[in-house]
Amino acid sequence: MPNSTIHAETIIKNANIISMNPSQPRAESLAIWSDKLLAVGTNDEIDGLRGSQTNIIDLSGSTVIPGFIDAHIHVLYSGIRHVMQEDCALDSIESIIAALKLRAQNTPAGQWVMGFKFDDTKTDENRFLTKHDLDIVSTKHPVMIAHRAGHDMMLNSRALELAGYSKESVDPPGGRIGREPTTGEPNGILYERATDRVKNDLLPPVTSTDRRRGLEVICRMLNEAGLTSAHDAMVNTEQLKTYQEGRKNGDLTIRTYMLMLKDYFEDMRNAGITSGFGDDMLKIGGIKLVSDGAIGSRTAFLSKPYIGSPCDHGIRAMEPEETQHWVSRIHEAGFQVCTHSNGDAAIDMVLTAYEKALKENPKTDARLRLEHCTVVNPDLLRRIKASGCVTTPFCTYVYYHGEKMPFYGEERLQWMFAQRSFIDYGINSTGATDYPPGPFEPLLGIQSCVTRTDYAGRSWGLNQRITVEEALKVYTINGAFASFEEDIKGSIEAGKLADLVVLSEDPTAVDPSTIKDINIERTIVGGRTVHEA
Repeated sequence: MPNSTIHAETIIKNANIISMNPSQPRAESLAIWSDKLLAVGTNDEIDGLRGSQTNIIDLSGSTVIPGFIDAHIHVLYSGIRHVMQEDCALDSIESIIAALKLRAQNTPAGQWVMGFKFDDTKTDENRFLTKHDLDIVSTKHPVMIAHRAGHDMMLNSRALELAGYSKESVDPPGGRIGREPTTGEPNGILYERATDRVKNDLLPPVTSTDRRRGLEVICRMLNEAGLTSAHDAMVNTEQLKTYQEGRKNGDLTIRTYMLMLKDYFEDMRNAGITSGFGDDMLKIGGIKLVSDGAIGSRTAFLSKPYIGSPCDHGIRAMEPEETQHWVSRIHEAGFQVCTHSNGDAAIDMVLTAYEKALKENPKTDARLRLEHCTVVNPDLLRRIKASGCVTTPFCTYVYYHGEKMPFYGEERLQWMFAQRSFIDYGINSTGATDYPPGPFEPLLGIQSCVTRTDYAGRSWGLNQRITVEEALKVYTINGAFASFEEDIKGSIEAGKLADLVVLSEDPTAVDPSTIKDINIERTIVGGRTVHEA
């Protein structure tokens, strides 16, 4: 215990503390001074740190755990979309069209009407939107709807015209233009890098006000779910400015580890910036690469074809030579390399590049990251372990995206979102959701990992189930390890940051199928309450 002359600013007592600290797994009280944990112990031990000004929080038996960490989520991107676009997470194309028509009526002619979080498998019609659907929305506005998986988009005829896509257009490298089966004309669906010219050249610019409002919105949403840290998996320099402003004025209430887009690698390298630049609230993380497509929209690059589509292996977004070029340069420059790789064929390609880069420039504890790392096998697992890689698999997908699992087949599902295998092979695996593609609520992710059962009660890949205690570790200390921060957060122990979540029930003591229903009573970041129910 610290010297008794030191008085805590805040004491939490009568709590059920699950610390994630092996040397002190459980406790009933803790003390906070400034933004750090001063001590953890029994009620009597911690009461000795009480002073006349100490704030006492009596939890009457509620559970306290370390703040949740989402190691792969699109933080500011999501917030901006909530501000600028229509939420299309609706259950029918008819209702989506109606919502977009209303938005078009309130948008000046010629300006973009945009939506996000559309998911074909969640609609009654069970199909993508086409230009014919979106022409019903408007012919006076360009219309763009992003798929929830984040890799594909759907356009109306006006937007296709602006993009310059026609029957004669050739599929760009790493992308595909959806076409009418009889005429070959573009049908409005763009896959992977075919979306680049729309995203990069046509969509309206995001203003500083949009970004600032987006940060406020998303921080509130994440704090309400118990998240205290996030690894933002796609950050550009304008977003970096917004983060810096939020850090300065107090609007940033999520500790953020930023994965920067490779477009900014050269400038940062030339400025002498590497991974770890920043402080415990806002930090430059790794450089983000993308090697293949998405699980949700069935474009992940697989060694064997999708069930029912014998010629479809998904999409490889980077060629092996390009992958090796970027991996080697980024690693040599001192950055953590973070490569989106879903399918087993993509993971194999990325691992080959990692192995060569590590051989050329050996570095102790590089923690190269495989973002998502969805479809694995024993050989890939051995190589991941040997290379010291960190994985960030989707944690909420089995529960939320159950209707998509049949596309992968039972055999492959035994090796998808493979938390059990990662643990058994000694690989550091984290809690991650990729929101907006998957829901971001950590308790839902924990339930999904523990039960491997979806919203309809269907089970998928039960061999990959993990325990609640293991899932809590995945969502806390493992996430801190992925950002080289396990010494300052991820567990409840003296000297670490006071990032905490108060739960209405103990997730290790309830029916696992009800974990997602546990209430988040309070979220604390650096000793400051940022959410209270």
